Amino acid sequence: MSAPKDAASRRLNRRLMLPVFLVVCLDAASSGAVLPVLPFFLRDLGATPLVLGIVLAAEALSQFVAAPWLGQLSDRFGRKTVLLASQAGALLSLALLASAEIVAFALLARVLLGLTAANFSMAVAYAADNSSPADRRQAIGILSAGLGLGGMAGPGLSGLLSDISLTAPIRLALALSAASMLVTGLWLKGAPGRLNDDAAADEAVREGVSIRSLLASPVIRILVAVLLCHYFSYGMFSSQLAVFLGDTFVWNGHAFGPAELSYLLIADGAINIATQLLLLPWLGRRLSERSLILLVFGIVATGYVAAGAATGIAALAFAVLCVSTGVALARPTFVAALSVHVPRQRQGVVMGTIQSLVAVTDIASPVLAGLVVGQGLYGAWIGAVVAVALTGAAIARSRLGPPAADHRSFTSAS
Repeated sequence: MSAPKDAASRRLNRRLMLPVFLVVCLDAASSGAVLPVLPFFLRDLGATPLVLGIVLAAEALSQFVAAPWLGQLSDRFGRKTVLLASQAGALLSLALLASAEIVAFALLARVLLGLTAANFSMAVAYAADNSSPADRRQAIGILSAGLGLGGMAGPGLSGLLSDISLTAPIRLALALSAASMLVTGLWLKGAPGRLNDDAAADEAVREGVSIRSLLASPVIRILVAVLLCHYFSYGMFSSQLAVFLGDTFVWNGHAFGPAELSYLLIADGAINIATQLLLLPWLGRRLSERSLILLVFGIVATGYVAAGAATGIAALAFAVLCVSTGVALARPTFVAALSVHVPRQRQGVVMGTIQSLVAVTDIASPVLAGLVVGQGLYGAWIGAVVAVALTGAAIARSRLGPPAADHRSFTSAS
């Protein structure tokens, strides 16, 4: 009797994952529609590479402040409620960005987006609610594939619309965000109210999770340090890549622009999907967590070096392949490794706290990269990116223990 029951549970979980998968796809498509034009949109408003870095840092700072609170609210009042509030904030942010005529309004729009940017962390918490620890990496991988699918569609449409105007893709993003909110309101499981009704869940939510308590577990401390190295290096790289290529790269005889950036983002989305659906399950069966993390750093470091040295489209394509593959492997690997140490009723607040820690890297990395790239020190920029990635690899190699040590409970540490 237990086998059919387990099979039914797995089918139910897949049905529950479908609407949140669509939400992730639509939100990623919305973000992806803005990304190819944002650096050039800000440049038309008079922004320098440093100002671009400050705008991105301000968005990350607001996310750092808001993410843990949003995570805790989702544990108390439900994933659906927080998702709807986040999506409403995104709609307002995109409307303000589309109408911005000075950098200050664009900055305000991105800060507002950061204050409500809980979508993916809430989707991860929802996946954790509806999957067993053994299936969690696969569930998060499915959501990451949704990011890839949306990351292909949004930039693809943006590349077409950018020929009309730089605001046309932003208006497309507004429509996609509205569609995501509609799916959440009509289809996502649960009324806009609390998901956890038992006394133990209420007690866990009241207790909350501080950064100090989160880092009480040695294995979580190491994983967080490695995760921050990854995101700091990637933040330095991705925040100024469009500026670097626009200044130095010639694409079929003309300057690199929004359409060309959209091609790279489409490729990134396709690689993300292939990695999540094909490569990650294969590697997950053959490599330990430590080996997989080291592989991630090796791949992304190779891609960073290749991007800095690329003089043609083929070399740039190889760089994108490496970086996109490494980043696609990193997200579910790090998140799943952390989530297995956390009880179910605390997933939202812990994921929010982790998102807040990642936002710390996103505050500093674009500003630092903007300072370097703004001076034309492209070699120093790539060198710093690679050095931070290799630091993460060194920590993982020396400090992460055997697989058996990776499953100590967060509750025993806190």
